[in-house]
This record gives sequence, C-alpha cells and structure tokens, in this order.
Amino acid sequence: MHISRRDDVDDCFPSATPVAFLKYFDMKTSLLSVLVFLIFFISKTSAQDKNILNGLSEEEQNAIEAIALYPTKEREAILEASLHPEILVRMENIRSTTETKFKENISGIAEADQKKIYNLSRYPDLITKICVVGNGRSNAEMTDILQSYPEGIHADALFANQNYFGLLREVNNLYMGAEEAFQTVLSAYPEKVREAFRQLDQLPGVTSILTDNMKMTVLLGDLYGKQPVQIMHALDSLNVVVAEQQANELKDWKQKIEDDPAAMTEFENAAEEFANDEPYDNSGYDDDVYDGPLPESYTERVVVHEVWRPYQYWFGWPSWYADECWYPYPWWYHSGFYYGPGHVIVIIGLPSNVFFNWHFYHDSHFYHYPHFTDQVIRHYYGPRHTGSHMQPVFKRWEEDHRSELPDNWFNDDKNRVNRIREYGKFKMDYDKKVGVKTEKSPTEREYLQKHADKYPTLKPVLTEKPGSPRTPPKKDQDKNPVPEYKPVQNNPREK
Repeated sequence: MHISRRDDVDDCFPSATPVAFLKYFDMKTSLLSVLVFLIFFISKTSAQDKNILNGLSEEEQNAIEAIALYPTKEREAILEASLHPEILVRMENIRSTTETKFKENISGIAEADQKKIYNLSRYPDLITKICVVGNGRSNAEMTDILQSYPEGIHADALFANQNYFGLLREVNNLYMGAEEAFQTVLSAYPEKVREAFRQLDQLPGVTSILTDNMKMTVLLGDLYGKQPVQIMHALDSLNVVVAEQQANELKDWKQKIEDDPAAMTEFENAAEEFANDEPYDNSGYDDDVYDGPLPESYTERVVVHEVWRPYQYWFGWPSWYADECWYPYPWWYHSGFYYGPGHVIVIIGLPSNVFFNWHFYHDSHFYHYPHFTDQVIRHYYGPRHTGSHMQPVFKRWEEDHRSELPDNWFNDDKNRVNRIREYGKFKMDYDKKVGVKTEKSPTEREYLQKHADKYPTLKPVLTEKPGSPRTPPKKDQDKNPVPEYKPVQNNPREK
C-alpha cells in the first residue's frame, strides 16, 4: 500500500475569474448551485434549463459531484456518453438480462464458491483463456496462463478450473454474448462515441450513476451539446470545489471522532466486527496493515493509492452487498482507516456506504456502539458540504424509523447516547422475545406498551405518536408482493 499527502487545495485553483470567485463562494451553498452558477455565468444558458437543473433531486446532485471528481479523461468520456442516453439504456438492458442469467447459473453452488466465481469474473479475459479448451486446463497450463495475472486471483482461478469448468464456460458464453450485443449497438456510431463507451465499460460505477439518474444524464448531455467547452470548465472548477469540501469534511470527521475516546474505541471495534462479519471481505482483519515509514503528521490528509479491478458490469455487483458496490475493497477501505506503524490508526476517509449500511441495519450496533453512532448522527446533521457516504444511508434509515422514535430522539444533547443504547436494547429484546414473526406475534409497539417502564427514553412515543390498529390481511391480497428493501440482518449478539 502506498500513501501520499494531498497537495494544498489553494494551489490547485486556476486563475480564471469564475473559479477565483469560487474560492470565496459560501461553502454551505449547494454544490449543484455552484455548477449551475458556473454554467450560466459562462454560457448564459436559458432560464428554462436553469429551473430544470434546480429541480434535480439530492441523489442527482450527489451524482453531479461524483462525476466532477473523476479525472479529466474519464469526465470527457462521461460527457460524451451523456449525449447518447439511448446507448446507456441499451447497455442497461444487456446488463439486466445477462446479470439475471449469470445469477441463475451460480445460484446452485455454495456461497463461498459463488464468491470465487464473482472474484474471477473481474477478469473475463482470463476466463476466456481457460475456456478455449474442451475439458479444462492442466495445472501446468494454468500456471503458465496465470503468470500475467495478479497473485490474488490465482487460487480462485485454479479452484474454478478444477471444480467448475462447465460453469466457467457458461459464464464465458454470457460475457461474450453481452460484449457482442454491446459492440453491435456501438457499431452505428463514430469512433469518438465508441471509445467513450469502451471507457465506461471499464467503469461500472460511472455507468450505473448515469443510468440510475437518467434525468440528470439527459440534461447534462443537452447542456454539453450546446456548450461543451464551458461545461468542461464548469466541471473542472467543481472538481476543485468538491475536493476542497471533501477535505474539510474529512478533517471535521477526523477531529470529532478523535476527540471522543469512547466513540473512537467503538469505531475500531465496529470495524473489527465488520471485517470478520461480512462475507464479501477477502482481506482479513490483520491484512493490508500499512508498514511503511511513519508520515510526518497524521493530521495531514493521507490518500491511499491502490488498484482494484471492478466486478464485471454485465454480471452486476454481488448480491451479498446491501448497497451497490463494484469493487472488492478490503476492510480498511470501507472503515476509512488502517493501522500504521505502532498500530496507530490512520484515518484516510469517511467510512463507505457499505460500512454505514452494515452499521445502521443491524439493531445490535445501536446497543454496542452508541457513542460512535452518536458521532455519525452528529456529523450528518453538522455542516456537511458534500454528498458523503453516510448521507443516503442514514437518510433512508431515518425515514424508515422516525415514526417509531420519540420527537426528541435525534436531539443533539448529552442524553442522546443513552437513547441510542436503549433503542438498540429494545430492538434486541424484541427480536429475542418474538423470534420468528407470525400473525399472532406482538408488534414492536405492542411490545413497547407492555414493557414501557424498561425503556423510559422510548416510552414517550406511545403518547406522541398514537399507533394505528393492526389491519387484518385481505383475503385476495397479492401472493407475490414486491419485497421491502432491507439488508439481511445477522442475529443480534450480547456482550
């Protein structure tokens, strides 16, 4: 693992007048507003377009930020792709069909073996080399083939060749079919467009951003088509602003978490549980510990440079991730810190959306890590400037659970840690009491009513938000309802 300190942001600002203005722009202003200002300051786009952009959702605003942070070459490809949303729609159709068949093919094997196939799918060219023969490769042939591939993939490739060669051939056929369909789509377009989409094919997260936020993509493409140079300049400027704001947000997160010893200890314990608990972690808790020279100052921003191949876009990201995740990052990427010399914690970023999702959708974490949870909530309601990873996760959790919590539950006061811990205890007690839910099982509210004195900080919700009577199921109800989104939870544990 290699680390380097981030250059001072002020040195990165170009001298153009609009960008100079941005140095003094109110950092509490929406980043989308910054982009809109630049676009209309330079290009004088119509008021109608401005109103449309201002109507973008928070998720779409975050998508704009994410696009702005990509290097210039990738941003050029993204903007070129935004001119052709019809290709993105066809890409998504190919992916959807191929992903469904891929998951059907691997569904019958053990999850540990599925993980190996997913990991190997990141190297479709390797799978093709293995599958060009009829009955699998010999060990000698595999050794020769694997010389040009990272050592970390060797064991999975050898295992799959020996135990699942037939499955590998099916996976290879799916990949080749998707690629052929994709190239057929691109064949009607000029080379510049084909090259842009070939780049996106290697950046599944970018493609996902564009397809999931199609309204934003179409509007961005429309603006880029009218004023390409100006839009590139606007994104260049936004890149600098977002980077600076992210650095400030990280500094704030790092300072607050380090100033709270209890939260820091819980954060470290939570990261250890995350690393050992999650089935997709492939590094182990003791791996990837930085053993290089001690940085001059741990207060400076540290950037970790590492290269991971993404999961293959046509096959989708693994189903065991609760949130979209295209890279098999090690534990320290998701937690946002690693261990330096002397086992010193080095914070390199905010935890990922995968980590926050794991944290908030396991009820026991509120009980075991209340100080850390309090710091996350404090940061969420604090002066955030960017669409941080916790934003969509906590926002969704808050919307899902606000009705079952007293009005003061989110208040930033000295008692919030106790409220968080008690909430976790209540959820764990309820799950332990009810076990497998049936129609006769008490609801959480009914359980709280019966045991209200055990949970004094939750008790006020019974009078603040009167519950509605239980509605009996309809006789003709849908036998195949759409399942509600919620990550799979582990059984709660007591310490």
